[in-house]
Amino acid sequence: MSKRLFAFVLTAALALATACGEPATTNTTANKAANTAGNAAPKAADTAAVEAGVKKMIADFEAALNKNDADAVGKFYRDDYELIDQNGQIQTKASRVEQIKSGKIKWDGLKFSDLKAMIHPSGDGAVMTARANGKVTIDGRSEERNSYVTWVIVKDKDGWKFVKAQITDIKGGTPPASGEKPGANSAESDKAPADR
Repeated sequence: MSKRLFAFVLTAALALATACGEPATTNTTANKAANTAGNAAPKAADTAAVEAGVKKMIADFEAALNKNDADAVGKFYRDDYELIDQNGQIQTKASRVEQIKSGKIKWDGLKFSDLKAMIHPSGDGAVMTARANGKVTIDGRSEERNSYVTWVIVKDKDGWKFVKAQITDIKGGTPPASGEKPGANSAESDKAPADR
C-alpha cells in the first residue's frame, strides 16, 4: 500500500511540475528586466502641480467660508474630518457645517496667507500651514481673527479633502516671519514672558 501511495505522490508532483512549465528559479534576461521594472520605485509626483492644486482648493474653501455657504464648505471636508479649534475643542464635519447653517458662526473678510506646503512624495497628500486673518462672529459676538491653521489634506475619488486641522490663536502682537526669532519684530519682545 505504501508503494502505491509513493507512486501516486510522485506522479502528482511530476504532473504539477509539467503543468507549471519552466521552474521559477530560471532567470532569463526578460525576467530580470520585468522584475527590475516591477520593483522600481513609484514615479515621484509633480510636487509643484500638486501644491498648486491644493492652494487652489484652499482659495475655493476661503471663498465658501466668506459666503457662509454651509453646503459648499461641507464639500471640502472628508466625512471623518476633525478640527481641534483655538479652544482645544474637537469639532467634526457635521458640527462645523451645522454652525454655519445655524448662523452660530459667520466669517467676513477671512483671508488665508503665507501658505506653506509639505507634499507627500506620492502626490496624494499634503500638510499645509497658513495664517488666518479676518472678522468672525460667534454667537453674535464679533472679533478679529489672527491665527495659524494646520491642515492635513488627502486626495480621494472626489478630489482634495481636509482630514484633520488645528487652529492656534496668535496672542500678543504680530508673529515672526519664517526664520525669525519670536518677538524679534514686536514691542512685545521687551516684556517678560509672564507679561505677554
